[in-house]
Amino acid sequence: MISSMRLRNFRGFEDIELSDMCPITLISGKNNVGKSAILEAVFLFFDHQHQDSFIKIDMFRGNYMPNRGTNLWESLFYQMDMSRTMQIEMGLDGTLATLKCMRDSSFIPIYNAALPKEAMNDIITSAKLTYTLKFQYKKGNYAEEGHFIAGQAGILQDMTTNQENQTELMSYTQFINNRQMFDVVIIDYFGIIEMQQKKQDVIDIMQMIDKNIQDIVTISTNGQASLYIKTNEHLLPLNLMGDGTSKLLCLVVSIITHPNSIFLVDEIEGGFHYSIYQKLWETIATIARKYACQIIATTHSYECIIGAINGIESADRKHEFCYFRLDRKGTQNRAYRYSGELLHIAIADNMEVR
Repeated sequence: MISSMRLRNFRGFEDIELSDMCPITLISGKNNVGKSAILEAVFLFFDHQHQDSFIKIDMFRGNYMPNRGTNLWESLFYQMDMSRTMQIEMGLDGTLATLKCMRDSSFIPIYNAALPKEAMNDIITSAKLTYTLKFQYKKGNYAEEGHFIAGQAGILQDMTTNQENQTELMSYTQFINNRQMFDVVIIDYFGIIEMQQKKQDVIDIMQMIDKNIQDIVTISTNGQASLYIKTNEHLLPLNLMGDGTSKLLCLVVSIITHPNSIFLVDEIEGGFHYSIYQKLWETIATIARKYACQIIATTHSYECIIGAINGIESADRKHEFCYFRLDRKGTQNRAYRYSGELLHIAIADNMEVR
């Protein structure tokens, strides 16, 4: 579990720290203060071993242009200044882990016979004309070092470790927002759940939000599989059930198939009517505890914050919940922490906590 994090020269943050994070952590603040960036930093930290990690982060914001070259990572640096080292620190179960990224203009990749010759030549030319992104990761006695090289044919990643090139297994981390919340992978996850005979667990959880849900089935038409929701009156494709139902099902299915993982939910209130925020949070807190998952979410909504307080308390997890309000004054960023109990008092006193 993430117990703390510190970002230096990442997105809009020159330096910000979140301490004493909890199994359920909610983040709020004004527009453009960096809520989504916090989630992106967590995702990059745990996904950095994959060559498409930067493309994924681009897609989280609706950018579907994989051949953006060095622009893929320049935007992740504070003020797009590649002369300064980006650093993401995480406290993980009592151990400090650090990911550093920096510009490296001197690195030229070694020819990789596994790639087509034209693609490899493009990568080498790109590295000579622009630069590569060097990264270093360290946790305890384990260390990694490598490079990302962007070319028109895609991104090449090389990496070495100090453990005979055996890579450390990183926690599964999934980012969910209104753009990235449901795809064919979730259908595969649901298939795993059916084979494990856990489908009723999913239905029971979904019924906590919508009692009309009777069943969830996979139907294939024209060779393409889709999930359908059976209610008291209809059998409807999931995409016709609304963003809220899709988002919750995506989260539930992913948690059940990936216990002991980290889930990042951006603007968690999206797609839900304010009247069910409390039940939504009770549902999420309940399933996250059952499968030992950490939830880090953002919100714009005051009602969602109140729903979180009451729903998490109903799930008997009020001591496992904290809230951060992000604030920016000039170029200085700060995260103000509230425990669940302190947040409850602040809300009762009509204090502005967003």
